[in-house]
Amino acid sequence: MAEDTYTSIKDIEAEAEKIIEEAKATAKATTEKARAEAREILASEISIGDTSDVEKEIIAQAEEEARRKIEEAERRAAKLKKSSVEQVEGVVNEIVDYMKGVR
Repeated sequence: MAEDTYTSIKDIEAEAEKIIEEAKATAKATTEKARAEAREILASEISIGDTSDVEKEIIAQAEEEARRKIEEAERRAAKLKKSSVEQVEGVVNEIVDYMKGVR
């Protein structure tokens, strides 16, 4: 019983880490895509106006989206970790009850 819980907790923690890594990779790809779009806009810009503001805005939007995705992944990971703690507490309570003779 305890070994199953330990394996389950390890699986949950691994899944949480996987979610965070995927979010970071997605955020990095989003930022890189925004930078590429900014370079493309700058290269095709006909007017000689100040395009650095456009570039900065695109990059800022991409970074904000990346930040949101990472925060969401961290929230999901924390929720998974909390779930594992609750499972451990449940098993510990069952063991204590068993030892006391309640069950």
